[in-house]
Amino acid sequence: MARKAKKKVVEEQPPADDDGNVTTEEESVHDDDDVQMKDSDDKDEEEETKKSKKTTGDKKSKKNKAKTSEPKEEEEETTTTMIPFMDTFYQLSSEDSPKDRSLAARDLIHHCFLVTNQEQQQEEGSISVGVVVNHQDAAYALTRLMNGLCTGRAASRQGFASCLTSFLRVAYSSSLNDGGGDGSSGAMDEILKEDDYAKKLKDTDASAHPTMIVRQKLLSTTQFLEVEGEKSNNNGKQGGQKKNHRFGSGGGGGKMKGIEERDHAFGRLFGILAVVRSGILGLEGCPSVVVEGFTKDLIELFHYKKWMREPSAHALIELLSSLDSESNKDLIAKVANDVITPTFFLFKGSNKPATDLADRAQWLQTLTPEQIAVALHLQMPRNDEDIKFEYPLDEPLVTAESVPTLSAALASTSSVVHPRCHVVWNTLWMYLTEEKDKSQEGSHHRQLRTNNEEFPSIIEKIIQHVVVDILLGKGEDISRPTNERRSLALQIVCSLSGSSSSSDLKIALPPNLIGSVLCPEVIVRVFANVLCASGGGPKKKKATEGGSSSSVEHHLKPLTSQALADLIDCYCEDDDVGRRMALAKAFLLTDPRFDNKTKTRTISSLLMLENSSSSSGSETSSEKSEKKREALWQQYRSFLEEEIVSATSLHSATVYIELMYKLAKCDLTNAPANEAKRIVRFFMSGAFFDCSDLSDPSVVTNKKSKKKKGKAKTVAAAAGPPQELSSGLRIQEILKANGMSSISHPARAIMSARFYSLLSDFISVINSQNRGGNKNKAFYGTGSRPESIFQALSEICGICSLLETSGAKQFPVQSASLDSDDDASDAEDPIEASKKLMLQVQSIANDALVKECGGSGDEDILRAKAVFTTGCSSLMTSLYLQLNSCGKPDVNGDDEEEEEEDDDVEAVVEYISDLADCVDGFCKAIEDGSSYKADDDEENPLAAMAGLLVNILSSPVGGEDFDKSNPIQASASKLTRETVKLAWSGIISVITGLSSKNTSLKSLVDEDVMNILIESVCGEKSMGDEEEEDDDESIEGSVSSEDGLGDSAVFVDASESGMDLDEIKETSSVDSKESDDDDKKDDTDEDGDDDVELDRAKLDNLLLEDADSDAEMILEHHAGADKALAQLIKLKQEARKASQTERERVDLCNRLRCAGLLDSLFSVSVFKSGWLPIEAVLGSIAPILRSRKAIAKSIQMSTSANAKKSLSEKNALLDRLSALVKDKISKFRCNDNSEAAELALKASSDIYEEMKHSLNVAHCSCCSVALITAMRCISNIEENDVVKGIYVGAVDDWSSRKATKIHVCVFDDLVQRMPSLASLILVDPLVTAAKGAHSSFLKCESIKLLSAIYKHDSSNAEEQLTKKARNVMKESCIKVAVTLTDALGDSNLQKAKHRDEVLNATKHFINYVKSQNEAILTDSELCAMQDILKTVGGNCKSAGMKKLCSQVSDTISGLARRVDDEEPKSKRPKAPKTPKSSKKQKKSKK
Repeated sequence: MARKAKKKVVEEQPPADDDGNVTTEEESVHDDDDVQMKDSDDKDEEEETKKSKKTTGDKKSKKNKAKTSEPKEEEEETTTTMIPFMDTFYQLSSEDSPKDRSLAARDLIHHCFLVTNQEQQQEEGSISVGVVVNHQDAAYALTRLMNGLCTGRAASRQGFASCLTSFLRVAYSSSLNDGGGDGSSGAMDEILKEDDYAKKLKDTDASAHPTMIVRQKLLSTTQFLEVEGEKSNNNGKQGGQKKNHRFGSGGGGGKMKGIEERDHAFGRLFGILAVVRSGILGLEGCPSVVVEGFTKDLIELFHYKKWMREPSAHALIELLSSLDSESNKDLIAKVANDVITPTFFLFKGSNKPATDLADRAQWLQTLTPEQIAVALHLQMPRNDEDIKFEYPLDEPLVTAESVPTLSAALASTSSVVHPRCHVVWNTLWMYLTEEKDKSQEGSHHRQLRTNNEEFPSIIEKIIQHVVVDILLGKGEDISRPTNERRSLALQIVCSLSGSSSSSDLKIALPPNLIGSVLCPEVIVRVFANVLCASGGGPKKKKATEGGSSSSVEHHLKPLTSQALADLIDCYCEDDDVGRRMALAKAFLLTDPRFDNKTKTRTISSLLMLENSSSSSGSETSSEKSEKKREALWQQYRSFLEEEIVSATSLHSATVYIELMYKLAKCDLTNAPANEAKRIVRFFMSGAFFDCSDLSDPSVVTNKKSKKKKGKAKTVAAAAGPPQELSSGLRIQEILKANGMSSISHPARAIMSARFYSLLSDFISVINSQNRGGNKNKAFYGTGSRPESIFQALSEICGICSLLETSGAKQFPVQSASLDSDDDASDAEDPIEASKKLMLQVQSIANDALVKECGGSGDEDILRAKAVFTTGCSSLMTSLYLQLNSCGKPDVNGDDEEEEEEDDDVEAVVEYISDLADCVDGFCKAIEDGSSYKADDDEENPLAAMAGLLVNILSSPVGGEDFDKSNPIQASASKLTRETVKLAWSGIISVITGLSSKNTSLKSLVDEDVMNILIESVCGEKSMGDEEEEDDDESIEGSVSSEDGLGDSAVFVDASESGMDLDEIKETSSVDSKESDDDDKKDDTDEDGDDDVELDRAKLDNLLLEDADSDAEMILEHHAGADKALAQLIKLKQEARKASQTERERVDLCNRLRCAGLLDSLFSVSVFKSGWLPIEAVLGSIAPILRSRKAIAKSIQMSTSANAKKSLSEKNALLDRLSALVKDKISKFRCNDNSEAAELALKASSDIYEEMKHSLNVAHCSCCSVALITAMRCISNIEENDVVKGIYVGAVDDWSSRKATKIHVCVFDDLVQRMPSLASLILVDPLVTAAKGAHSSFLKCESIKLLSAIYKHDSSNAEEQLTKKARNVMKESCIKVAVTLTDALGDSNLQKAKHRDEVLNATKHFINYVKSQNEAILTDSELCAMQDILKTVGGNCKSAGMKKLCSQVSDTISGLARRVDDEEPKSKRPKAPKTPKSSKKQKKSKK
C-alpha cells in the first residue's frame, strides 16, 4: 500500500526566466550534483553490506553531529537514529549542508532496501548482496523523487537528483531473496509493478524494458509547455515539430507558466543526468533504443533554449562517457551516426541562415561551442581503434586550418563568467593532452599528445586567433575587448600554463610552447595593462580620508593578481628548470621591467632572485634548492648575454645590462659567487676587447703531411676552453650567429661602467665578509682582507693578459697627448710603463706573501709589509684598470670629451708612477728602521702617500667629475675609493703594529701629514690663523640689500666687475676652463663668464625696434631694450652662479671622501697603541671647529635655488665633522708627557675662543666636547687655575650677557664627562648665577646644573669623584641650601615649570645630604627649607608636586643637624630676608 503524506510547501519567489539566473542551476548540474551523488552513493553501498543499528538519540543532536568534519564523528554517524522515511524527502531539500542531504538519501535507500547480512557472498573480489525490498515504499519513493526534480525550492533539485542516482544504482544492482528477476534489472521489475504509471505502460507493451519505463515515467513527470495527454508513441522522432509540440505529440490542456516550464525543463535535465550517473545505461542487457531515447531527449533540450545548450551538451558528453568505448563501440557509433549527427550536428532550425551543411567549410561556420565540445569528445583519441563516424565527424574537427574558422564560436564563450569556464575548453584540453607517464617527474600533470605533431600548432593558432585577435581586440574589425573577454583570455592562458582555478587539469606544456602561449600581446593586454591600470578613469575617483583622490583599481585586478600568483606558484613548485626559465623569458622579452611596472615579484620569484642567502628546511632540500638556483641562473645569464650582445637599440641593451648587474649583486651574497665572477668577466670582455679574432688555446691544430695541404685536424683538449675565456668566446659565438661584427659603442660604454661598479661591489663584499671573521663564507679562503682583494684584482689583470695573448684586441686608449709624442718616438709608451710598474708592485706583494708563509724573517715586519704592499698593489691595479677603453664611438663626439678623457688618462698614469715611488719609500722605512729626517733631501713617505691619496680622492679619478659627462669614470672612481681605503688602512696598521719596534715610524706623522689631511677635509689654509669672519648681521644685510635692488642690481654688479657691455659677445666666447684655476680668487673674472652667449645682432634689433616703427625716423631711448639687456646679463650671472654652486658641491663631496682618511687615523685602535702624537690630535681640533662653523653659516645663508642644490652635501659634511669631534677625537687619552700640558692649555684657549663665537647650540656642543678632550691631557688639572678661569668666565658670560654665544650644554658636558672637575670649579659660579642671572630661565638652568652635580651617579659616570671633589661638595652644601631656599621663595620662579625644577633640585640635594650619613646642615638651615617647602606645597595645585613637597619635608625631618660649634671657620653668608609666608608660619609656632 502506497503511503501518502501531506506535502510541506514553502512559498519562495522563483528566479526569473533569464540567462543570468539560470547560471546557478547550470552550475548545480555540473558541480553540486557530483558532490551529492558521490556522498550518497558511498553511504548507500556501505549500508548494503551492514545491518542497521538503532540507538537512542534525538534528531537535533544527530543533525549537529552531521555538520562536524572530524573523522571520529563521521564514524559515529552510522550508529545514529535513522531519519523517518517521510522526513527524508524534506531533508533532501536542505540547503544547510550537502552532508544533510546525503544522510537523508542514505536513510531513504536503507528503508526501501533492507540488507540481509546472512546472504552476503564474495564472488571474485566483488560483493553480491541479497536484499529484501519494500516494493510499495520503493515505488512511492521513485515517484516522489521524480516529482521533486521539478521543484525549485531550496536545494531540492540537487538533493532529489542525487538520491535518484543512488536509488537506481541500488535497485538495478540488487536481486530478490527468492532469486526472482532476470538478473539485469535487479529489483526494478518488482518495484515498477507497484507503480500506477508503469502498470499502464505494461498494459500497452508488456515487453517494455524497465529502463524504458523509467524514461517514459521521467518524461511524463517533467512534461512542460502544455499539459500532454497520453502519448501514443513515446519513441517517435519529434525533431521537426514546433516549439509547442516538441516534447509531445499533442493533447489539450492549458499552457504552463514560465517559471513552471523552466522548472520542469531543468527537472528533466537533472533526471536524465541521474539516470546516466547511476550507470544503468551501461549495464548488460540495456536496450540501445533506451540510450538513443535519452540522447534524443538531451538534444531536444539543447534546441529548447539558448541557456539550456551548455548543460544539455554537458549531459550529452556524460552520457557518452558512461558507455564503455571498448565494449559499447558499436552502440556509440550507432548513437552518433543515427541520432547525434542528424539531429545535433546537421540540424537546420528555422532561425539559421540558408547554408549548405553538406559543405564542410560552411558547416564549420555554423557550429556552436557546445557542438564543438560534443564533436571533440566523440573524436577523442583512444588507445584502441578509433570508432568510425559518418560525415561530418569522419575528419578531425579541430585542426590548424580549422581553428581560424572556429575562433568566433570559441570566443563567444566569454559570456560564461569567471570562475566557471565553458565546457568546450575542458573538452578541448582533454582532446589535445594526455596523462604523463607515471615514471616521469610530475606525473600528475598532463602533456601534449605525442601521436599528433599538429597539436602544438593548434595551440599556437588558438592563442593567435581566439585570444589575441578576438578576445584581446588585436584583430581587424574587432571591437574593444570587454572585461568578460579579458577574463576568458586569462582563463585560457592559465589553463594552458597549468594553473587554472576553473579546471582540475594540470597541463605541462614543453618550454618551446610557453613563449607562444605567453606571447607579448597576451602578457601586455592580460597582465600588464590590468595590473598597471587605475581603472574607471577620472569619473570613478573616490576621495580618501585625507581629502586627496585616488583612482579605483581595475575591475579585473584582483582576479589577475591571484591568477598571476597561482601561475608563479605552479612553476616555482615545478622541478623542471627549463619550463621555469621559459616562463621568465616570456615576461622578460615582453617587458624586462615587468616587476617594477606592475609592482609584483613575478620575475624575481621565478628566477629565485629573492632571499638567495637564506636557506630553509633540511640540508637536503637546501642543497636541492641551491642546485636548482645554480642551473636556473646559468640559463638566465646565458639568456641575458645573448640579449645584450644582439641588442639592436641602446635602450634594450641598457635594460638587460642592468638585469645582469642585479643578478650579479644577488649572487654576491653567497660565496664563491661564481655567477658574479662570470658576469665581471663578461662585462670586461665585451667592453674593452674585440673578441672577433679570439681563439681557444685548448684547441690544438695539427697540420698533416705536405701531400694534403689545406687539411687540418683539430684536436680539442679534454679540459675544454679556459674558464677565463668563456665569456669572450660566448660573445664571439653570439656575434657570429647574428651576423654582427662587434657590440655597439654605447652598449660597451654602459658595460664598462657596470664592470667598475660590480667590481667595486665585489671588493666591498670581500671586505665585509673577511672582517666578520666567518672564513667559511669567504671568497678566497682564510686570507686577510688585503690579501683577498689583492687576489681578486690580480685575477682580473691576469684575464686581460690572457685575452690579449689569445687573439682578442684591446680597444686603444683615446689620449691625444699620449699619441702625439712625435719627438720622443723612442720613448716608452706611458700605458706600458704603468703596466710594468703595476706588475712590479704586484711582484713585491707576492714576494712579501711568500716570505710570510715561509717564515723567513721577522714575523711582524713580514706581516706589516704584506698588508701594506697588497693594499697598495690593489690600489695600483684599480688605477690601471681605468686605462682600459671601450674604443672610439660609432659617431665622432665632441672635442671637449676627448680632452677630458685625455686629462683623466694623464692623471692615472701620473698617480701610478707616484704610487710606485711611495711604495718603495715606505718599504725602505719598514725594513731599514731609520728616520727619513736623516737625509734632508728625502721626502716623508707618509706625507707623500697622504698627499697622493688626497689628490686621487679629490680628482675625477677617485672623486667626482665636475662636468658629469663621463659615467664610466664615475663608476670607476667607486672602485678606486674602495682601494684607497684599503691602502690607507694598510699604512695605519703597519705603523700600529711596528711602532713599538720601529720608533722612527712614529715620526712620520708630522706637521706636513696633518696639514694635508686637515686641509683636504676642512679646506685650504684651514690650519693657519684666519681672521674672524663678518658677523651674521652684516652678512644678512648684504644679502637683503642685494635682493632689494632687483633687476637694477645687475648693472651694479656689472660695473663693479668691470664688465664692458659692448664686449659681451667677445668675452662670452672664451672657454670656461681657462678661468677654473682663478675662480676661487676672483669670482667676477671676465674669463669665468662663459655660460651664456649674447647675440649682438638680436640686441641691436631690440634697440632699433622703436626707431624703425617711427614715421619720422627719430631714434629715441627704448626702455624695453634696457630691460632686455638687464635680463640677458642676469641670465649670464645666474649661469655663472650655478656653475660656482656645482663646483662647490663637487668640492664638498671630495672633502667628504677625504674625511674617511681622518676617521681611520683617529680610530680607537690608533689611540690605544699610543703612537699618534698629541700635536696631531689637539692641533686638528681648532681647524675642524672653524670649518664646521663656516659650513653651518653657509647652510644658514643657503636661501637661493642654486645654493640649495648643495645643501644635502653641506649637511652631510657638517654631520661628519661633528661625529669626528664627538665620536672619534673625544676618545683620545694622552700619555704622561711633560709637553702635553702646554699643548693642551694652548688648544683649550683656542677652543674656548671658538666657543665664545659659536654659531648655534650644535656648534657649542662640539666645542664643549673638544674642550674637555683637550683638558684631559693636562696633568693635575684640579690644581690648574687656567682651567678654572675658563669655566668661571664661561659661567659668568653665560649668565650675565644677553648676546652670549655660550650655551648650557657646555656645563652639562663637563658634569657628565668630568664630574670631579665640575664639582670643584662650577658650584660657586652656579650659586652666583642662580641668584644674579639676568633671566628666570637662566636661574632655573643654574639650579638644574647644581642638581646634576649633587645627583652624580658614580656607577654610570665616566670617572669617579676624587677625595678633594667630595670634600668641596660637602663644604658647599651650606651655600647650595641657602640658594635653594631662596629660589623656592623667589617670586620670579613661581611659574609651574620653574617651581617644579627647583623642587626636583631640592629633592636631589636633600637625598645627597641624607646619603652622607653625617650632619652637614644646621637646624636653622633645614627648618627654613622645610618651612618654605610646606608653603610651596600648600600653594601647589598639582597633586604630584604636593606629594613631592611632603616627601622632601619628611626626609628633612629625619636628617642629622650640625651643631653651631661644628660650623666651619669660613664666614657664613648673610641670610636673606625671610619671605612673608615664612614669618606667618613662625608666629603660629610661637
